[in-house]
Amino acid sequence: MNLRAVCAYGGSPIKDQIAELKKGAEIIVCTPGRMIDLLTANSGRVTNLKRVTYVVLDEADRMFDMGFEPQVMKIVNNIRPDRQTVLFSATFPKQMDSLARKILRKPLEITVGGRSVVAAEIEQIVEVRPEDSKFNRLLEILGQMYNEDPECRTLIFVDRQEAADNLLRDLMRKGYLCMSLHGGKDQVDRDSTIADFKAGVVPIVIATSVAARGLDVKQLKLVINYDAPNHMEDYVHRAGRTGRAGNKGTCVTFITPEQDRYSVDIYRALKASNASVSKELEDLANGFLEKLKSGKAQAAGSGFGGKGLDRLDKEREAKDRAERKAYGEPGEEEKVEEAAKPAGPTTAAAASASADDMTFGNFKVEIKRGPAPDSSKGLLGVAGAAAAARRLAHAKEEEKLQSSIRAAQEAAARAGKDTAAQKQALSVIAKLNAQMKASKLVLQSQLQHQDDGSGRKVNPDSTDFHAIIPINDYPQKARWRVTNKETMVQLIDMTGASVTNKGIYYDSGKEPPPEGPPKLHLLIESNEEYRVEQAVREIKRLLIEASAAALQAEMRNPTAVSGRYSVV
Repeated sequence: MNLRAVCAYGGSPIKDQIAELKKGAEIIVCTPGRMIDLLTANSGRVTNLKRVTYVVLDEADRMFDMGFEPQVMKIVNNIRPDRQTVLFSATFPKQMDSLARKILRKPLEITVGGRSVVAAEIEQIVEVRPEDSKFNRLLEILGQMYNEDPECRTLIFVDRQEAADNLLRDLMRKGYLCMSLHGGKDQVDRDSTIADFKAGVVPIVIATSVAARGLDVKQLKLVINYDAPNHMEDYVHRAGRTGRAGNKGTCVTFITPEQDRYSVDIYRALKASNASVSKELEDLANGFLEKLKSGKAQAAGSGFGGKGLDRLDKEREAKDRAERKAYGEPGEEEKVEEAAKPAGPTTAAAASASADDMTFGNFKVEIKRGPAPDSSKGLLGVAGAAAAARRLAHAKEEEKLQSSIRAAQEAAARAGKDTAAQKQALSVIAKLNAQMKASKLVLQSQLQHQDDGSGRKVNPDSTDFHAIIPINDYPQKARWRVTNKETMVQLIDMTGASVTNKGIYYDSGKEPPPEGPPKLHLLIESNEEYRVEQAVREIKRLLIEASAAALQAEMRNPTAVSGRYSVV
């Protein structure tokens, strides 16, 4: 077809794969992690996905279940939207459908043979036997098979890496040439084992479920499940290593009476593919179902949802909770409580405020015209403190004048009517009242001059617009995120607004003293209103991300002490 293909996967040198890519390729077969490495290598200059029109996800169900969804989505989101996307798998449980449809548009499902069903070309044999008789039965099957066809290949599945190495040693002692294949081996050793197996150098491979998917060997005629698979999807994939491309194959499964919890899935797989079921297996499966009904046993897991899906769902929920908290929206519990309350204007106002992008929790950030207030002393700043001092001095002076007026009134009352002493006392009272009015007028004019909102700048460095963002009540990591030097520099470069860290941190529930510094906040200043608004939105995004990360870290390790460093 004159098409060049390149293979890229982890565990092998990336420089060799980059060299192959630079030669040019129409097809690249890769794992998600290594593809991301190649896309980000050398600042994205090695390769890109702009010309990709056909995307294939093989074994998509297990890829999503093992937690590769974020990596897959990163790759898919960088491919042109008019692509064609194809997902292949012999099994696809219902819980995977919703995830798969995230990357598919108007999908068409094509089922060949059956969904999670072993192919009809494979002869399935299930033997119920005790643990100590399995090895002798294995030797009997191998002897019979290699007497009939010396060129055939055999794949033996076990449940643990240690069991694979132990069985390898036992078979080598009996004179069988074989190798093991599992996740504990280096990638180079695994590649070498698979190459020797395909070439016929090694006719027998003992493997864990790492070889249950994707392995295609033409002469593979016998699959032996030395240890029974623990769920139906695993059984289907193991059996599917043989009988490929229309060829005949045989799958032999050993199951012990103690492994009755796995017998139900194997029984169902045999029934689904219309294979013969032995009386021993049927009795074992029915016996386990009876135990299940009486509550004496627990069902085996489906093999899906135990790793990647569960972890990713928890992370999404944690991030969603953190975002709701940062935006001031109620959580699920609060929503239930609010639903019980009668709807009113307060609820409507709260909903509209939470939908506003300028709302931080319960605080709505307003972009104000004029220079920012000086918050170096108290909530009122220096100017506010000066005004408070003037009011206090005026109150003291007024109190003195009031006491003088009362004394003069008492003196006038004692002097009697139309006396010289009374006239003198009334004159003093009039002077004191005039002095009090003049004092009030002076105070009002001073305060009006100070609070003049005409936009006239007292400080030549002051700006036309400003906004104040409270960050005191956010998690520690979120506060660090928006107040560190690098973030400040990036915000200034990105928005063109000035960002200044003001105030000090106060513990939850603690309020600052009247004359003390205010709570921790960020002051955004600029001569253009849109720059202030842009900086506010970017700071809000950073706070939400950092709050979500802090919440996830707390969920992963609830007992950890908060701090930048930990002492081991």
